[in-house]
Amino acid sequence: MEAPGRRDLLRKLKALGKEELEGFKDKLSEVLLERGSEPIPVTPADPAALTDLLLRHCRGDSKVVLKVLEDVEARLRKASSHPQEAQKPSSCTKAGDSGPKSHFMHSGDEIPPGEGGTLASAIAFMKRHLSFTGSKAEAAGKQSRKEDPTGDSWGTDKCKLCPREEDPPEEIHPETVRGTDGNQETYRVHLPGAGSFRCSETELGFEARAAVTVQYRYGFWDQHLSVWSTPKWMIAGPLFSIQAEPAGAVAAIHLPHFLCLRGADTSRMQIAHFIEEGMTLEKPMQVRPFHAVLENPSFSLYGVVWGNRSKPPILIHSIVLLYWALKMAKTTLHLYIIPNDHSRFKAVDDYEKKCPSRLVSTSLQTHKPLTFDSHYVVSSQSNIEVTPKELEFCNIQAECLQSFMEIYTKDIQGGLEFSLVEKINKGPIWEAHVRPEDVTLSVSSAQTQTDEHFVNQHREQLIQRVMAVDSILDSLYGPVLDLEQIQSIRAERSSVEKMRKLYELVPKWDKDCKDRLYQALKEKHRPLVEELEGI
Repeated sequence: MEAPGRRDLLRKLKALGKEELEGFKDKLSEVLLERGSEPIPVTPADPAALTDLLLRHCRGDSKVVLKVLEDVEARLRKASSHPQEAQKPSSCTKAGDSGPKSHFMHSGDEIPPGEGGTLASAIAFMKRHLSFTGSKAEAAGKQSRKEDPTGDSWGTDKCKLCPREEDPPEEIHPETVRGTDGNQETYRVHLPGAGSFRCSETELGFEARAAVTVQYRYGFWDQHLSVWSTPKWMIAGPLFSIQAEPAGAVAAIHLPHFLCLRGADTSRMQIAHFIEEGMTLEKPMQVRPFHAVLENPSFSLYGVVWGNRSKPPILIHSIVLLYWALKMAKTTLHLYIIPNDHSRFKAVDDYEKKCPSRLVSTSLQTHKPLTFDSHYVVSSQSNIEVTPKELEFCNIQAECLQSFMEIYTKDIQGGLEFSLVEKINKGPIWEAHVRPEDVTLSVSSAQTQTDEHFVNQHREQLIQRVMAVDSILDSLYGPVLDLEQIQSIRAERSSVEKMRKLYELVPKWDKDCKDRLYQALKEKHRPLVEELEGI
């Protein structure tokens, strides 16, 4: 999953014109070079590559990001104050215009004009709206946790009723290791020192006292606690199997949950801890809008549960997933309603990819939190067939097959609009507009229509954005690379230099070698590969 800060910055860089983006790249390169970073490659400016380069240099630290943006902004203002710079012609300038204009829309606001030119104003706008690590907590002061325990930026888009969590952590991107069965994935991260961290793939959080290596994977609730056989307790989040070395370096873990706690009695939340003797319940040190915090964990299997002691039922943060079944007749869609739980999203996604199916780009969030055992139907003016006619929102665990609706239409030419509504009161909880191009297969996942391999097609993006180079080299050792080649690549200082060195060998590879690199990239950097493939 992508950090909110990265998404905001990327969106605003994409909105820049070509010349403005090149101007941003030039000034960013000057600033990063002065700060001891590597030079930005002499290639056309790419918003995603620039975003990742900036965040990688700043290690996700909001204070460093904002300082870099301030330095870039200052250089742009200085340049615009020189008549020679101000009078440079622009292909976007028309008679009566002072220069190219950029329009960024965020919550209905447009960038106001300001000193230093349009691009500098855009950067000032970014600084006001980006929610990077620590910015809110720093602004609120050291007492922010006590004065406003609900002010947080974790889960920005999860619920309109719940507040943000405070003191947002540094987002970390784990190395993904597949099990011997090819399915069970283990995540591994090395936390460099004391601080707060959050996994981008699972939303599992860690508070570290010192450097530590953590391995974790999703567990199976049905092997330990069944929601159907224990009515006293409701499963409220993923189950994690966690190991840390050294274990004492982890001061606390933040376990994600999917409950909407507005007005709820949070004393009903407990953390289930499974050991050889059975299950014990531990009281969280703190209950947050999207996480339960457990101090000094002993490590094994942990997950959040909720006491079903009274009514009304607890509200659930929920999402809707819509997949296009590639090999089904005409246009066939699969629609799921699930709790906002990364383990269930991943389970559905893995199942659909095997069908094969492709996730349709729609809004995921429901308009409001839902309740388990409620029923929903599809409403549409289009000519569609829906099977089954209604879908029950159930607490089905990630290891079990999730229920879905199949939506079929013979004609998608004019697009398809439909909504998901509550069966009883007919209130809409989610809408979608599927365009014809959303369900049109354009490019094969690993090979374009022009027969250009994925590895060649996305060369520059992969060089700039792949971080787990050493793990990828391990996967290539033997069939593709020999020991001398691997040692030569690992001798380079940065991940970018290592990837560039690796690509020096690619022209001599056959398709099998490139396929092996592609598979290694999918295992170690699946979100990046899927982004580049447009999945």
